[in-house]
Parts: sequence; C-alpha cells; structure tokens
Amino acid sequence: MNIFIIPSWYPDSKHLTDGIFIKEQVEALAEFHPGINFTVSVCGNNYMSFSKPGKALRSLGSFISSEKKEIHLKNNLTELHCPALTWSAKLGGEVNNIIKAHAFNLKRAEEKFGNVDLIHAHVSFPGGYSAMSLKKETGIPYVITEHMCPFPFEMYLNKNKISDKISDPLNNADRIITVSSALSKDVRSFGINAPVVIPNLVNEEFFIPSEREFSGSKVKFLTLCSFSDRKGIKELLEGILIAAENSVNFEITISGTGYPENYIENFIKENSLKGKVQFVKDPDRRRLPEMFRQNDAFILPSRLESFGIVYIEAMSCGIPVIATDCGGPADFVKDFNGVLIPVGDPGKIAEALKYVSENISGYSKQKIRNFVIENYSRRAVTDKIVTLYKEVLKIY
Repeated sequence: MNIFIIPSWYPDSKHLTDGIFIKEQVEALAEFHPGINFTVSVCGNNYMSFSKPGKALRSLGSFISSEKKEIHLKNNLTELHCPALTWSAKLGGEVNNIIKAHAFNLKRAEEKFGNVDLIHAHVSFPGGYSAMSLKKETGIPYVITEHMCPFPFEMYLNKNKISDKISDPLNNADRIITVSSALSKDVRSFGINAPVVIPNLVNEEFFIPSEREFSGSKVKFLTLCSFSDRKGIKELLEGILIAAENSVNFEITISGTGYPENYIENFIKENSLKGKVQFVKDPDRRRLPEMFRQNDAFILPSRLESFGIVYIEAMSCGIPVIATDCGGPADFVKDFNGVLIPVGDPGKIAEALKYVSENISGYSKQKIRNFVIENYSRRAVTDKIVTLYKEVLKIY
C-alpha cells in the first residue's frame, strides 16, 4: 500500500509545533505499519496560519526560504518538499499554486515508490481541496481528517452557508474522519456525510507516569496551553481565586505562552495569589512529561476544542483532568479519570478544584493510563486508520 499525505499545515524549523500532531501521526503510522509506504507532501508553507492578522508576510518569507528537497525519516516514510507561493486567505489566497506543488510531489512519489493507492488529506482546505483536485486528474481516492475548530472557520461561512472550498472536498471524499464526536456533529449539521471518529494519538512512551503516589499536604494542579481567549484562562484565574478564598488546599502551575501573559501576571499580583499560583512562560516541549509527572492533576477550562490532546497527554502520565464540555473532551473525560464541567463558569471551576483536591487519592493512576493505552496510543489509533484505508481500497 502506498499512501500520499497532504497536510494543511506542518512543522518547519521556524514553527516547530504547527501541525505537530499530523507529523506525529504519520511517524506512528510508519512505525507500526512497516509494510505500508508513506509520503508526506509539504508545500513549504503553513497556509492555514495566514488567516491570522499580520501573517501574510510570513507566507512570502516561507516561500523564499523553501526549496525542493527530499527527507527520509524512515525506510517507509519520506517528506517531499516543494515551495508554493500563497498569500493571505483574506486576499483570496492562491490554492492553484498549492495544488500544483502537491501534483509535482505526487509525480515524484510515484516515480520513486510506484503508484499511489490513496491520498490522506488533513483539513478540508487547502489539503482536502488539493486531494479532490488530484483525484479528478488521477482517479486516486482520498480521505480527509477534519481538525478545523470551530467548524468551519468564520472566513468560510457566509450567512450560515458553508463555502464550497470546505463542502466540495468533504462531499467528494471517499471517507471523512473527524477527531471527536462533537466535531462530527458540527460537520453533519451542514448536510455533509457522517464522518468516522478516529481521535488524535499520544506517544505513550514519551508521556509516562511517575512512580510516586500523592503524599503531600496540597494537591498540585497543572495548566498547560498556548494562551488565547479560547483556552478560558480568565475564567480559570477567577475560579482559582474563588477556590483560594474558600480555603481549598491546592496550588497550581500555569504554563504556556501567548498574549494574555501580562494579564495573568497582573491578576496573580493584584489578588495576592503568588503563594498559590506559579506562572511558567514558554515551556520546553521536551520537559512536558516531567511537568505532568510533577503534578497531581491537570486543568484546562477551554471554551472550544476539536479534540484536546493535552488532556490525553496528562492522562497518559496517569493524572486526572478537569476539562470543560467544549467539544473533544466529552469523548474521553469519565468519572474515573477526571471531571467535566460547563464552559465559562468560574464557580464550577472552583468546585472542581475542591472536588479533585479532596478526592485525589481515589483516582487510580494505572486505570487512567490503561484507558489511554487502549484508546489513544499510537498502536490503537493507527490500527483504526489503516483499517479505514483498507475499507476504502476494498482490501480484506
């Protein structure tokens, strides 16, 4: 089997975490399914980021610094890079250049590895749109994994009508995957065929539990994210303040990076929370497992998540989570591994901090870890993806 991967965004030397979950999925596919060849088509850009204010220049810079190159990551995993000049989606974008770059890479892949059997695109536009165009030219079937959150992005919605850039690739796909039940519901609400739910994966060998059991006087919570309004940081701080005023016995480390940094620092200072809240800026990704292991529980009151891989990373380390009913977490937060609370409610955040603090010894580290291994490990998720590939190709 020969699979051609088209990501809508992908890590590069300047943007190490853009689409990292796509790269990690492909690497896991190649590792656990060595009989299948995988080629990733990279256009030398991170197109989906261009919709953000001030990102148009990044597009040109990425094009200038890109070159046609080939990177072999494993015997059965190759990245083919081909630059594509694009510009801000607000200015109309330039998807034709992206399609041409992927077509060029497809030709290179087939020259090296033989006929491509299936295209796997990540996100309906531009990845899925490119896959649809290639199918029209070559007849190669394609599947799309949709990650877009909210679905669709505002720029692709006009008077509640979804853009053809999104609907056409999804409606013409041989199979659609979404990473959560909530995202599947959002996709179906636009009259698009029901997707198969296959979640994102976690590297269970990287995120492993500590051997220590809870023995301290205070329960240690961790919050870890890229700060934005969507992550509910303001509500979190207000909930922490309520819990602190009610003498809940806990402390919390808030770690990440983003524009609300000054707000967080000022809130801690103005409300005398310095002894209760520790603020760590810009954490090193290599240290994330240790950060989870040094804490007893994880909390992130997001307003919206298509999936929420950080919760799974925490649970892979054996610690319970507090999450909001904001999309993805509804699939995996259970009574035995955490607490699911309403979105945007500081009072409920305070109650959850109190509940977990008082019941931390009742959570089984091994049970939480086993749930992740069975449902979200590299083997569990990639097996589901390969089964879907075989169904599309009628390989039994």
